[in-house]
Amino acid sequence: MKESIYFSGFGISHGKYAIENRDIEKEVTNGFIGGFDAERIKRSTDFEKHIEEGGKMTPFDFFAKEKMGFDTRYHVVPFPPTKAKYRHAENALDLGVKAVQAALDDCGIDPEEVAAWLASNATPHEQAPGIAATIKCHFVGFNNQSPTFTTSSACVGFNINIERAMDYFATHPEAKHIVIVHTEVMSRLLTNEPSFVPFVTFADAAAAVVLSKSEVKTGAGITHVVNAEDMQMIDFLGADKYGDLYMDPGKVRERATTNIVNIVQELYAKNNWSNDIVDMVVPHQTGNAIVIAAAKQLQIPPQKLYQEVQYKYGNLSGASIPFSLALLNKENKLNPGTKIITAVCGLGGEYGGFTYEVPERDQTTSPVKPLKGKRALVTGATGGLGSNLCKILAEKGCDVILQYNSNTSKAEELSQEITQHGVKSTLIQADFSKKEASDIVAKSITEPINYIIHTSAITGNLLRASEVEIEEMMDVNHVNYIVPTEITQKLHHKVTETVLFIGSVAEDALFSGSSSYVTSKRSSHAFAVSYAAMALKNKVRTIYYMIGLLDKGMIDKLNPKQRILAMEDIGQSKLLNTNEVAERIVRSLYLPKVIGVEHSREGELVVRRDGFSK
Repeated sequence: MKESIYFSGFGISHGKYAIENRDIEKEVTNGFIGGFDAERIKRSTDFEKHIEEGGKMTPFDFFAKEKMGFDTRYHVVPFPPTKAKYRHAENALDLGVKAVQAALDDCGIDPEEVAAWLASNATPHEQAPGIAATIKCHFVGFNNQSPTFTTSSACVGFNINIERAMDYFATHPEAKHIVIVHTEVMSRLLTNEPSFVPFVTFADAAAAVVLSKSEVKTGAGITHVVNAEDMQMIDFLGADKYGDLYMDPGKVRERATTNIVNIVQELYAKNNWSNDIVDMVVPHQTGNAIVIAAAKQLQIPPQKLYQEVQYKYGNLSGASIPFSLALLNKENKLNPGTKIITAVCGLGGEYGGFTYEVPERDQTTSPVKPLKGKRALVTGATGGLGSNLCKILAEKGCDVILQYNSNTSKAEELSQEITQHGVKSTLIQADFSKKEASDIVAKSITEPINYIIHTSAITGNLLRASEVEIEEMMDVNHVNYIVPTEITQKLHHKVTETVLFIGSVAEDALFSGSSSYVTSKRSSHAFAVSYAAMALKNKVRTIYYMIGLLDKGMIDKLNPKQRILAMEDIGQSKLLNTNEVAERIVRSLYLPKVIGVEHSREGELVVRRDGFSK
């Protein structure tokens, strides 16, 4: 057994819109994109041969696919990219969090065990703080003090952070795991781009790895890392102060080819490797003009040159190498003893690479239980949202106290399902329409609890305020506002971490015909604001979680026309999946940030909006 630093987990994500060559060609034809000379391609020997052999590719598709080496790429917005489309699109943070989550899931490592978080990109979602800090907020709790490092670099950012991680392991012997992610929305740089070349080339994606240090049976892991900078490229590739790409393709091709050749030769020398020993060369997926030219100079056999990411996903900037490794891992090509060499080059003249020998190691992991030992009270536990919350809490290791009104058989069935996860389940029957409900709940809880989640609510008649009887208003208000707030106050000294109220999009949207429901929710919102200030003195967070239209619950009372009008009014494209929302709510209990949820503050109250943009 010997110590090795190796990749224990891989994760990737990319924009949801597949952009094919024909999509770009259409905009070239329409005059949106320029710089392509179809007639010159038609006169070329290679294209004439393609036609003679029965090929049916257009000149543009032929050049983009056969010459440049790109077939499909993914953007976060529909093509063509325009600045307005990015307002509600995924950004570098969204893609980065997804990739890190996938990497952690892949290796089964608890995020709390990560010693440092390293991120790089050149298209950040905001100027500050660094994206590494914000990504970390989606995985660990408030007490976690592991450092974060953000590198402002495009194509070579991941390689720079590999070296930084190796240095961190060397100076922190106690460190066992480091997360490294590169995330990029390159399409944002193309909104004013006149030439077709960057449109064919660049794409939006993120890739993450978990780098671990431990004893392995065989294999050296990462053996050498090299980073350098070519000052001759400093003015020929980058983004200006307006966020627009500038690039001299000829100069970039010349210098990048030279730099890839140099870095591979240097790494070969450091490892005493050669083409015969190496199993796979994974270059920056920058296009055939550079990659193939470098491979020919290095005499790398075609079967050892990896370009799948380039063909199927585009040039992913610094995500290219980890994205390639993730695909190789998925294809079961990272077997013990496999020797890999990487080489990258790009923005600002940065270039580098590393060598890696896949180790043989034990891969046994146990499921991560972030809420193990915690206790949560869920009101309205047998409802559509409440039951989903209870199940997810149990999956994460949390003991659950289920309050329900009257459906004992349903509550018992839910309780039995929950205990199958090895947690405790307690039932409290208390009808919230009754005056004594809050006393019943409060007196049933004799020990401290970590969380309260208030999901209990009734809709009432969907009538306008002028049509609602006072009794109706009072009944809905009692169930939705009075009893939950009384419970919160009576259990104030027993809650240790978070109180979460479920709000409603109806507060923002001002739907007609839901006045009693909206009134009760607005009352709860107001209470939450005042309660948050008091609770924080005990280091308890208060969250008001407003949800768009779900695929369960109140939506059943709306006819199709009402649904469409309501969703248009709030900027919601589709009904929210209840289970996915429940997952985000549970994560809100113990994490500073949750992906896909708008986050704001009203004094000490944390307000989160899920699924709508108004």
